[in-house]
Amino acid sequence: MGTLMTVLAFGTLGFVTVFAYIAARATEKLKEDPSHKRSTLCARSNHWAKAQKQG
Repeated sequence: MGTLMTVLAFGTLGFVTVFAYIAARATEKLKEDPSHKRSTLCARSNHWAKAQKQG
């Protein structure tokens, strides 16, 4: 029973680590993509740049 719990614990830890790594890579890819539509709250968006020029 103890061996099973150890395998499940490390399996879960490994899965979470791999999932976090994949999510981080996808986020970095989107941040580097200039054609990706950005939120209007993003400091690099066109809306933000226009608002800064007006204010």
